[in-house]
Amino acid sequence: MKQSASGEWKSKEDNSFSDTVECSDESCNPESNVKKEEVQAKDGVKDAKAKNEDKKKDKPRRKLSKGTVWTIKITIITLFLSFFVSFITEITSSKSNVIISVLLLCLLIVIAIVFDAIGVAVTSCDPAPLLSMAARKVAGASVAVKLVKNAEKVANICNDVVGDMAGIISGTCAAAIVLKFAADNPNMYIFNIIMSSVVSAVTVGGKAFFKSIAIKNSKDMVMFAGRVLGVFYRPRNKK
Repeated sequence: MKQSASGEWKSKEDNSFSDTVECSDESCNPESNVKKEEVQAKDGVKDAKAKNEDKKKDKPRRKLSKGTVWTIKITIITLFLSFFVSFITEITSSKSNVIISVLLLCLLIVIAIVFDAIGVAVTSCDPAPLLSMAARKVAGASVAVKLVKNAEKVANICNDVVGDMAGIISGTCAAAIVLKFAADNPNMYIFNIIMSSVVSAVTVGGKAFFKSIAIKNSKDMVMFAGRVLGVFYRPRNKK
């Protein structure tokens, strides 16, 4: 017998009976608790997977940026354009006489220099006077404004696509001219080196000379390009 704090006497049998009553609940069973935890863990994993799938469905597909799309477009255009111009130049320079080949070479050098100058002028031009001229409906002004607004793309086309492509093809044309002049000469490689050096020097020197002119007279040069393009293209006025 034990005496409680209130002074009542309790037997050991009463204590053991109360313990068994307390442990008769499922919470005292370790196996059932483990099963419950396993079920809860499985449910949590399923919920997490369902949430991840919902997030994947809700996420919109990433679209390519405008810069990436433009890069892909200009690369494909340059590939086909370079192939076409190289094919025409190769046929013309190999099957024509020397005079025509020299004229073709000079034309390629001029194209490289002029387009490089236009690309520089577009990037350095102030759009304010062009907008004023476009408001007064001056011929070619609206096209010039559009060129300046898309200066990055225009410079890429003029400087990189047309300018560099013309420079590379002019080297091929120069090699064909040397081949006609010194086909049987054992020192043909010397003439080839000299001709390539002259073509490169004229091209680079011409670009350097006209770049300073393009920067100082950017508005006039962009307007000239706008008038030439205005014959073939007229931008649509947005309502």
